[in-house]
Amino acid sequence: MTANARDARRRNRSATGRNSSGSPGGAQAVVPAAAPPRHAHAGTEPARATTMSLLAVAPEEDIHALARTLHHAGIAAAYTLATTPHTLSSALIDEPWDMVLVRPGLPGLSPTDALHLARAARSDLQCVALLHREETESAMALLKGGMDDVVVADDPILPAHMARLAREAARRREHSRLWRDMRHDVQQWRGMVDNTLLGIFRCQPWGDLVHANAAFAHILGHDDPAALVQQLRTENRSFLDKNRMEHFLSRLSERDCIDDFEADLHKVDGTLTRVMLHARIIRDDNGEALSIEGTMEDIERRKSFEAVIINAKQEWEKTFDSVPDVIIIFSPELRIRRCNKALGRLLGLHPRDLVGRRCEEVLGSGSSPNDACALLRSQESAGFSTGELHLPFLGGDFLVTLSPLQTGQNDEPAGDIVMVAHDISNRKRLESQLRQAQKMEAIGTLAGGIAHDFNNILGVMMGYTEMSLDQADEDSPMHRRLSEVLEAGKRARDIIHQILTMSRQEEPSRQMLSLSSPVRETLRLLRATLPANVDIRVDIEDTAPVLANQSQIQQVVMNLCTNAAHAMRAKGGVLTVALDAVDLSAEEAQQRSLEGPATFARLRVRDTGHGIPSEIRENIFDPFFTTKKPDEGTGMGLALVHGIVTGHGGHVSFTSTAGFGTEFEILLPVVSGHATKAEGDPDNLPKGGGEVLVVDDEASLALVMGEMLESMGYRADIATSPFEALERFSESPSRWAFVVTDQTMPGMTGMELAAHMLGVASSIRVILCTGFSEGLTEEAAHKAGIARLLYKPVLRADMAEAVMGLAVSAGQGESSEAPVTVA
Repeated sequence: MTANARDARRRNRSATGRNSSGSPGGAQAVVPAAAPPRHAHAGTEPARATTMSLLAVAPEEDIHALARTLHHAGIAAAYTLATTPHTLSSALIDEPWDMVLVRPGLPGLSPTDALHLARAARSDLQCVALLHREETESAMALLKGGMDDVVVADDPILPAHMARLAREAARRREHSRLWRDMRHDVQQWRGMVDNTLLGIFRCQPWGDLVHANAAFAHILGHDDPAALVQQLRTENRSFLDKNRMEHFLSRLSERDCIDDFEADLHKVDGTLTRVMLHARIIRDDNGEALSIEGTMEDIERRKSFEAVIINAKQEWEKTFDSVPDVIIIFSPELRIRRCNKALGRLLGLHPRDLVGRRCEEVLGSGSSPNDACALLRSQESAGFSTGELHLPFLGGDFLVTLSPLQTGQNDEPAGDIVMVAHDISNRKRLESQLRQAQKMEAIGTLAGGIAHDFNNILGVMMGYTEMSLDQADEDSPMHRRLSEVLEAGKRARDIIHQILTMSRQEEPSRQMLSLSSPVRETLRLLRATLPANVDIRVDIEDTAPVLANQSQIQQVVMNLCTNAAHAMRAKGGVLTVALDAVDLSAEEAQQRSLEGPATFARLRVRDTGHGIPSEIRENIFDPFFTTKKPDEGTGMGLALVHGIVTGHGGHVSFTSTAGFGTEFEILLPVVSGHATKAEGDPDNLPKGGGEVLVVDDEASLALVMGEMLESMGYRADIATSPFEALERFSESPSRWAFVVTDQTMPGMTGMELAAHMLGVASSIRVILCTGFSEGLTEEAAHKAGIARLLYKPVLRADMAEAVMGLAVSAGQGESSEAPVTVA
C-alpha cells in the first residue's frame, strides 16, 4: 500500500476507531491537528505542530483519548489498533510506524509479547508503554523489560513527550536508512573489488600486506586473500622481494604515487611473473603515512605479446631496409612518411633525415607526363600502376610500382601511397648492349656470308699485285703505287679477319710486336682523313715488344686520334702522338691496378681542343655514351679503347682541362723476346719442283695461285670443279707433288675432296685454303688429314711457308703433321 493510499484511507476513517467490519480488532483513525493552545500547561514546553503514526496495542478508548489530547496540542496522530498477535504482526509488516504504543493489561497480548513481535519486525522501532498516573510504579519494570520509554496519559507534558518521541523515531528511521544504504554500497563495492581482474591491495608504509582482493591473491597463485595475508605475516615477508620492495618504496616516497612500476614477482609455487604496480601513500592530517593503497596487474601475457610485436616490428624493419629496391610511403600531401635504406644510400642520407620531405625534393620534377610526382598526384585511391620512369635525383631508370596503402580494415585505403622503385639502369644498358651486340652479330653473319667472295677478290688483287711488283723497278713510281695497293689489300684482309673473329666470339690472336710499327702505319693512314687545320706531331721511340693484336692496337690509335680531331674540328689545333717506355714502381703500378714494379710501353695522344666537361668524365668509357650527334658517333669508340687496353693487361687514363685540351695515356706491359718479323722477301722464296693440282671454283683466283706456285718452280694444273679435280687425281695419284684446294665450292667442300683423295692415295699432301667456314678449325683439319690450313687471301709468302713446311715434313718421313696456319 502506497503512502498516498494510506493517507486517504486514514482520512476516510471515523474517529471511533472501528474498522470497516465494525469490529475493534484492527481499526484505523486519523485525528486532524488543531491549532496549538495559546498557553501551554504550566511546566511544559510549547509543542511544535507535527504528525506521527502510531501502532496501538491498547484499548480503543485509551488511544482515542490520547489522540484528542495530541490534537489539542497541534499534533496529528494517525493510529491503527492491534489487539491480537496476528493483527500486530500484520500491521508491523504493512506500515513504517513511528512507534508501537503498548497499554499493559490488554487481554491476550502482554507488553512483553508485543515488544518481541515489534523487535522481530524492526529492530529500530520504538516501543513505548502507555500508563495512567496511578500505574507509574510499574514504569521501571517495563523499561527493564525492554521498553524504550513510558508516557502517562493524563500527564500535562504528554504532548511534548510524544513530539520528542516522534522526532526520535524520525531520527532512527533516517539512521536506519543511511545504515542500509551504506551496507548496500559497501556490499556493491566489495563485490566490485572481489570480482575485478585487477589486483587491489593495502599495505603498511613499510610494505607488509594488510588487505588484498581475490585477483591479487590469484596473481600470486593463492586462492584465499585472507590466507595469503596471514601467510605473508607468518613468513615475515612482503609480496615483493626485499630489494625490489625497497626500490618500490623509494620511488613511491618521491611523489607519494607511482603509476608504472614493473617488477618480477615470485608466486607461491616459486614461478616468476611480471607485474605492474600503481600505488599511492595515504596520509593523515599531519602528513604521517598511514598506509599504501594500490593495484597490481599481471602483465606477463602482455609482455609476451609486446615481445612478439617488437620482434615482428624489428623483423619487418630489417626486411624493409634490406630490400635492394627503393620503397617510399608517401602521405596524401606527397610527403615522405617512411622510406628504406635503399633510398638513403642513393641520396647519401639517413632514412630518418628524409621523412617529411616533399616528393620533388627526392625524385625531382619535370614537365613530362611520366614525371614521378605527377603520377603520384594522379594516383587513384584504389588499384595500382606500374611503369618505367627516369628519376634524375636517383641517377637512373627505374621500374616504379605505385599502390595505395591498405589499413587492414575491410581493405580500405589509408590515403597513403606506397612506391616501389627497382633500378633498371643496368638492365637498360644491357638491353642497349644486347641490341648493339645483335647488330654486330648481324654484321658478323653478313661478313661471314660474303667473306669467301670478298677474300677471293682480295686474293686476285693482291696476288697479281705481288707478281707485278716483281716486274717493276724498285725506284719507279709504279713500284710505289703497287706497294700501296698491296698494303691496302693487307689492311682489308685484316679487317675481314677481325670481323670474322668478332662474329665467332673468339679472342683475337696476339703476338709480340713493337708498338711503333702499328702506330706509324695508323698515323700514315690518318693524315689524309684529318682536317687541314689539325697539325700532327709525332714523337715515337722504339720500345720493347708487347704481346698484342696488331689490328686492335691500330683500332685504339685510330679511335683516340679520331676523337682528338673531332674536339679540334671547329678551331683546329695540334694532335700530338708520343710513344716511349716508362718504369713504374710497385706503388705507382698499384695505383693504376697494374702489377709492378715493371716497365710499360706508354702511348700518349694529346689534343688542344675544348676539353672534356667535368660532369661527364665518369661516363666517357661507358658503352654507347656519346656527346656527338646521332650521325657523328655511336658511343663505342672509347668503350672499345678501354676494353682492348684492359684486355691486354694495360691501363688507360686521361687528363683534361676545359678550353686547353685532353691527353689520353695508354700503358701496356712489355715482354721479353723479339717482335714478330715482317713478311719474307719475295726474292728469298723457296724453290721447288713437281706438279701441283690447284682446285678453286673461282678461275681467276686459281690462276693467281697457280702463277704463285710456278714462280716457286712448280708446274700448276688448274681445276675449277672439285669433281673434275677428283677425277684427274684418281687417274694418276702419283703424278701430283701436293694439292692446293679451296674449302667452299659448289657440290663438294675442300674437306670432302681431301677425304676422297686420301682414300685414293693416303700419302698425298693437301693444303686447304679458306676465306670463311663456320666450324672449320685447325684441330678438325688435322683430324681430317689436311697437311696445312691457309686463310685467304693467300700471299706468296704464306704459300711459300706452307710449301716449305710440306718439304720439311716430307724430308722427316712424317705421314701426317698438324696443320700450320699462316695468316
